[in-house]
Amino acid sequence: MAELLQPDSRMCNYFFLYDGSKVRGEADPTRDGICYFFPEETPLDKQELLCGQLAGVGRCVSELSSSPARTLRLRRNKFAIRMKDDFFWALGCSVDVPTVSVSEFLDQLIDLFCFYNGPVRQSYQLNSQETLAAQWARYLSHLQSGSSELSHIFSCLKTIDSTNVDPLLLLKAALILQACQRCPLVLAGCILFRGRVVSTQMSPGLTMKVMVHESETYTKAQRPNGTSASSSFSGTVSSTTVFLTAPELQDLQSAPVDKGFSCPTTPQRDGPSKKTRLSRTLSDTPSTESQVSNPSLSKPPQKASLSPRLSDSDVFSPALSHSAANSLNPSPQSLRFLSNGENTVEDEVEESRSRDSTGGRSQIRSEGDGSVFEEDSHLNGGEGEGAFGGVFEFQAVESGNEQPHDDKVVEEDSRVSRGSVSGHKAGKSDPPPLLPPPHRLSDASEENALIPMTLYMHRVKGLVLALLVEPHFMSDATSMEEVYHSSLASLNGLEAHLRTISPGAPGGPGPYTFAHFDCIQSTLTTNLSGRSGGAWDQPFVRATSLLHSHFCNTETLQEAIIRNASTAVYGTRSVAQETYFQQNGGSLRNSGIPNHQDSAFSLPSKARHRLLKHGVNLL
Repeated sequence: MAELLQPDSRMCNYFFLYDGSKVRGEADPTRDGICYFFPEETPLDKQELLCGQLAGVGRCVSELSSSPARTLRLRRNKFAIRMKDDFFWALGCSVDVPTVSVSEFLDQLIDLFCFYNGPVRQSYQLNSQETLAAQWARYLSHLQSGSSELSHIFSCLKTIDSTNVDPLLLLKAALILQACQRCPLVLAGCILFRGRVVSTQMSPGLTMKVMVHESETYTKAQRPNGTSASSSFSGTVSSTTVFLTAPELQDLQSAPVDKGFSCPTTPQRDGPSKKTRLSRTLSDTPSTESQVSNPSLSKPPQKASLSPRLSDSDVFSPALSHSAANSLNPSPQSLRFLSNGENTVEDEVEESRSRDSTGGRSQIRSEGDGSVFEEDSHLNGGEGEGAFGGVFEFQAVESGNEQPHDDKVVEEDSRVSRGSVSGHKAGKSDPPPLLPPPHRLSDASEENALIPMTLYMHRVKGLVLALLVEPHFMSDATSMEEVYHSSLASLNGLEAHLRTISPGAPGGPGPYTFAHFDCIQSTLTTNLSGRSGGAWDQPFVRATSLLHSHFCNTETLQEAIIRNASTAVYGTRSVAQETYFQQNGGSLRNSGIPNHQDSAFSLPSKARHRLLKHGVNLL
């Protein structure tokens, strides 16, 4: 699909960013507030007219309705608008594009800018307006390039055609990411091939953002934002600073990752030190036999690397080792507490002394184990993000304190956590209180909620390994070498296999047309991907657009049929997917009322049976 971009397939007709702080009085020209306008060749008078009118109407409607305006519709265009402080964004598309698609497009564009440049106000204070205008143009071009009309409607990721790829290659890609993620400084990653996703551990939104930088390095464009390449790795490794929101970072940290099998700087307690790799080959995966044969790998202190915020020196410091040893050898008081299910005064004193002697924060972190997180989630009855209720509660208490590491706050939060746990299961030992992520948010504003991280990219010809890592990963030579060398051979082999796979030949119209959108993974499966999409496909695309918009506006709607005099399209949706089906050819019997002779009402049964071979289960 990347090679099938048509000149008229551009989704966006207008886009601009307007800064109202530069236009305060009646004498101030409107052009002073225009930070960026697309198309750039638009006459300045028309830019001023559009920006001034839309910004004025949007703020007026928002003040009158006491709620932010989201969409403005003109005769030929509809505009999705966003307002934050003095900034005003507007993105205009044709009225035929679903409103939900226009809104998602604008949100993706703003998120992309903040991901690579940080807060908008701060970016315009640190960079020139011309530099940031080039950034907006690049992001806008990326979101519109290489996409079909269906891709614009669903705002989906561009993935490789899995029907032409050996499933074992997809498994190899997943194993490469798992091996890299064992490094404590690696949060998550994805593997891309020629601008398409092969495998990813990140959310669809984060994966889409990473793909922008991948396409830029692939075309060897000028690298912005301090991107640097390491000469020690033959120029195949580059990095750039990115900014994550607090929910994105918490989502990456909460993912269950087993980091206890190998670590770049894990010292050997018995015998001479021996350098180990994260994964020598793709088949070098941990097994139960390796855990039994090497007792040091099964020791709970190795689990101290479960928190990706600690450096190697912190993980293996004497204080942490001492506290971890204490957790393995419980005192008689703690044993009595486990057996009786009651916490005595002596236990409280013992716990407070233990916190004071080891620094409290380090001791609790060293005692952390995967089982602790699972047990805490189970006892609190948490599901999804609710399982980490203690973490969020701790942040809420701390947000107003000048001393975030106050022992009183930790002690109070610990008592609250013990009370909630004991209310669900009496007689069970209380898990260690969960500490909040080290990246705290002292300011509740959205702009200050952006947390700097590093995007590490290792390119092997058309294949790219992209990892979200800690900022100090690039200065840790040992971790970089381990991640680089342990994945180099696997990436070369994967690239060689993917390079030999030829894309499917474009086919003509078949007996039916379908589109299946996975709402969880944000992927699209359709038999239109190999065709240029002429007049034969336009009725299906138009009907799909209308049905998708109707599904988004009506939450209770599950099935619908849309038809005209010549064709009919069936749509069905669930929480996880949307599917659209059209029967091509044959005689169309349109009776206008539901009966067994009307061909439109036989579409649901045909879709259920014919889409099974495409992996779409509607039964």
